Amino acid sequence: MVHEFPGRFSGKIVAITGAASGMGAAMTKRYIAEGAKVLVADMCDEKKGKAFISQFPEGTAYFYRVDISTPEAAASVVTETIKQFGDLHIVHNNAAAVAWGKIPDMDPKAWHRVFQVCVDAPFYIMREAIPYMQKKKYGVIVNTVSSAGLIGDLGLGCYCAAKAALANLTRAMGADHAQEGIRINAVAPGWTRTAMTEALSATPEVHELVASTTPMHRPGEPEELAAVMMFLASDDASDVTGAVWNVDGGLLAVSRMQSLDKIHDAGNHGKENLY
Repeated sequence: MVHEFPGRFSGKIVAITGAASGMGAAMTKRYIAEGAKVLVADMCDEKKGKAFISQFPEGTAYFYRVDISTPEAAASVVTETIKQFGDLHIVHNNAAAVAWGKIPDMDPKAWHRVFQVCVDAPFYIMREAIPYMQKKKYGVIVNTVSSAGLIGDLGLGCYCAAKAALANLTRAMGADHAQEGIRINAVAPGWTRTAMTEALSATPEVHELVASTTPMHRPGEPEELAAVMMFLASDDASDVTGAVWNVDGGLLAVSRMQSLDKIHDAGNHGKENLY
């Protein structure tokens, strides 16, 4: 169960990319419930975006339709937030793009698109946001990376490389700005139930794969990820910066050598084996 803390973000202005669905939507809902105002940056159509923000009290959410794959568009997330709400305290670089396939088969256009959304856009957004935060001596940035950025996944070389770049950029920037009142962290989700994974999760093969490789035997829920992201954005995490937090149901806590389970089940648990 995810708990809310009314007033925890009272007066805070937040910009979230990929904010109209999945983890971004879960964050938007909680931020507003906890007192913040949110710029909902998303490339979905106007009708969907405005329908999403219509559930919130007037003036607490603003839908900004934007494709952040160009430098100017990415940087505009920051300037638009300040224009609409007069300030900026927290940024979540949450939008993502995925391209499937092994590298010899990868269309270079798909490769560049993934890096534009997952690496370049956060770079331009943070490049725009940090000088503003430096003047205020306060700011928080939370980046959504992925367990795929910390390990290798079959057929996901492009996405793995992009998320690995963002994870290490988070570490470096967290250190660079630690004495300026700016904290920069990341969350690395495992398999999470979002629109991007919904169709795949519906197939028995993928459902079984998630269950067999994740110690919790289930995908994460967007609300669970949002809870950790918002902790990192809150003053409760005042001594946390340059960190990448795994929120993956235990996925990276264990080896993927599933045969070890068979050894355990065969009655060898607790026995000493000498080689």
